[in-house]
Amino acid sequence: MNTGLGIRIGSVTAAAALDTEPVSSVVKRSALDLRPGAAPSLVELSDRSTRNLIGGFADRVGDPVELIDDDGRSHLAEDLYATATRALVAEVAAGSDAPPTVVVAHPTRWTAYAAEVLGEALDRAGLSDVTLVPESVATMRWLEVTRGPQSDGLAVIYDLGASALDVTLMRTGSDAGVVGAGVHSQEFGGAQFDHAIMQYVLDTVSGSQSFEFDPFDPDTVGALVELRARCSEAKEQLSYDTSTALTVDLPGLHTEVRLVRSEIEELVRASLLASVGVVRDAVTAVGLEVTDIDQVVLVGGSAAIPLVAELISSELRAPVVAGPRPELTVAVGAAMLASDIADATAADDAAALAAVPTASVAAATAAPTPRPTPRPAPTPTAAASEEGMSGRKKAGLVAGSVVVLALLAGGGLSVGTALTSDNTAPTESNAENSISATTTPGTTSAVADTQTAATTGENGPAAAGSEGAPTTVVNADGSVTQIDPATGAPVAGAPAGGAPTQAPADNGAATVPTVPPVSAPTVPNYQPPAVQAPQVPNVQIPSYQPPTYQGPTLGGVGQGLGQGLGGVVNGAGQGVGGALSGVGDGLGGVVGGLTGQ
Repeated sequence: MNTGLGIRIGSVTAAAALDTEPVSSVVKRSALDLRPGAAPSLVELSDRSTRNLIGGFADRVGDPVELIDDDGRSHLAEDLYATATRALVAEVAAGSDAPPTVVVAHPTRWTAYAAEVLGEALDRAGLSDVTLVPESVATMRWLEVTRGPQSDGLAVIYDLGASALDVTLMRTGSDAGVVGAGVHSQEFGGAQFDHAIMQYVLDTVSGSQSFEFDPFDPDTVGALVELRARCSEAKEQLSYDTSTALTVDLPGLHTEVRLVRSEIEELVRASLLASVGVVRDAVTAVGLEVTDIDQVVLVGGSAAIPLVAELISSELRAPVVAGPRPELTVAVGAAMLASDIADATAADDAAALAAVPTASVAAATAAPTPRPTPRPAPTPTAAASEEGMSGRKKAGLVAGSVVVLALLAGGGLSVGTALTSDNTAPTESNAENSISATTTPGTTSAVADTQTAATTGENGPAAAGSEGAPTTVVNADGSVTQIDPATGAPVAGAPAGGAPTQAPADNGAATVPTVPPVSAPTVPNYQPPAVQAPQVPNVQIPSYQPPTYQGPTLGGVGQGLGQGLGGVVNGAGQGVGGALSGVGDGLGGVVGGLTGQ
């Protein structure tokens, strides 16, 4: 029997799980080793090397900008994602009797385009039978299997990974499904916690002993990278233990620092409280209240910190559900879905084999089936894409056909065609009921319709000259008269109306009635009234004359100054009295020159 295999590839780590008892799992770095001469593979978590490694493809699926490796080769992100998937399948399924049924869980926030390009990349990688599901669907499957059937309510999926926080609202029970668009925030994640822990360690060792190092030295940079990786491992260790020891190895410094869980929790408490606010915002954004939350499901490696469950439970007042290893929850749920698909496929195959003899006998004794109505041949594009199509693409075409049939059953397509067609053909009516009135009288088609109506009865053509119903004749003046076929005389009291037909001739052939010509209506020649524009009176605009300046001139000022100076000089020769008089005259002259008087 095929085993279900679930895969989840994140921005930092990639996980694969087999739906066995107990669960068999593999966790690797989301970095491909593309060294020449070796098969591509994902590196171990403890591997600190960077040579021939390429990562960051999990967050770039669907991006047309390619990634460049150390050898200068370019790769599409979805192709690298498919290569990583194939490497995980090969590693986990090694030694299995039958290839597993694979389900890959992708982020719920992905667009349909991203999922489509990933599916095409998986086809190119030889994994055409892989099923793609959102991570929220895999999580809810894990919840149903481990906690039992869910009643109607609201569940919050709190996915705290290495680089971001994803909050997804899910309806459970009979109305299961995603509620709203969710929230994706890169302000919270394990990378931020690792940085805070490393800063705390550096502050601790610098306070206990003095040392100096060059932060730009390559050896120092490598030592700091190693220190940060050890801080991440210490954080994961403190999720299960209360204390751990961390080795610090820097140029000129080698020591060991003891870390306690309570110390680390104080470093990340503020950030976790802020993430609870993100959950509240996501709930209120869809018009719900925090009290509507029935449970919170913790997912992601950083959600394993005990303080996460404590704060979310106390702040949101809701029960918290988490697996023993939250970083594997999505992969395990995807593996459970893969087992469901494998079981359903096996059941369908068994039912098909069991029904083969019965179907053969029924086909031999069944009555011949009427020939179906011929249908137009499919378009070349649709027919050409059917051969060699993967099961995932065929499922999409089947779903599209179901939608089209539903529209046809409801009249949606027919109504839409009638409303948007420019040349709508007249509706064909049955000869037993009435004659179509859409044909203009006097035309060839109208004569043919009239002949058909006159010579066709309820059960077929009527014999000419048969007794029974009177015959209606259209006169030359347009009036209508009913003739008794037995006597040939007009029927007394017969109404002069109804559809015009013709009297039978002696030889039994129908006679075409004389239809008075219809004169075309005369359309009067429309003359639009002339519009007289109003006359605009001529407005005389007077010419502008600037006012004449009446103030003092430079000549007058100069003349006054000259007179003043002359008075002062003359007064000086006549003594003090004359001088004063001369000054007075001089000032008077200056004033007079300034005022122009």
